Amino acid sequence: MDIHKPKPWHGGGELLKEVGTIVIGVLIALGAEQAVQGMEWTHKIQAAEAAMRAELLFDDGPEVYQRAAMHDCLVTRLDAIRAGVETGMARAELVRLIDGYHLAFLSYDTLAHDDATHAGVADHMSQASLDVWTKAYSMMPYMERANAEEALEVGRLRALRRTGGALSETEQAHVLDAVEGLRVQEVRMSAAAAWTLPEIRRLGPLDKGRMTRFLGDARTWYGAACVKDLPVDWKG
Repeated sequence: MDIHKPKPWHGGGELLKEVGTIVIGVLIALGAEQAVQGMEWTHKIQAAEAAMRAELLFDDGPEVYQRAAMHDCLVTRLDAIRAGVETGMARAELVRLIDGYHLAFLSYDTLAHDDATHAGVADHMSQASLDVWTKAYSMMPYMERANAEEALEVGRLRALRRTGGALSETEQAHVLDAVEGLRVQEVRMSAAAAWTLPEIRRLGPLDKGRMTRFLGDARTWYGAACVKDLPVDWKG
């Protein structure tokens, strides 16, 4: 039977050489792992940014643009309804004015931004890049809530009885209360649009098909003379 004798230790230099070889191997392995992880995060960031850009330019951006373009039309219609109540307009005519107050109840989405945050992708973005997306999305939850509250106000406005004679004092107060509630929400929506739309437009052009659809819908209700294209440098 052969017995393998342990190799003799040739001194500290050889030990240091072996340890150094091991350390270098570990460092190379760690560096390679970090490089792979870096490439993975770069890919994830690119995918997240593509998803956010699509969400803002295809979905949210055209919706915000439509709302900004409708601002003067909505305020004018609310003014007309209030004037109708205060001047004793016939019920049928006032109902027609109220029915013409049209809003598109939409969802101002943040799904792509939420996914990037929850997946930890945002933690690996540069601060400058993160600021761009934060500014573009910052008003979406606010507009979502305001739009939902508007839906309730529109329901109150249209609750006016459609038949009968002159409006009672109670009915007049009800209509005026709903009008002013809608005016407050319109101020909120307009201010939010003025903040966020310029930030979204910095990311690229808004989707042409969606723009045509949303502006066409608004012009169906309020006319092309009222719903006008916004200047490129529009800020409210």
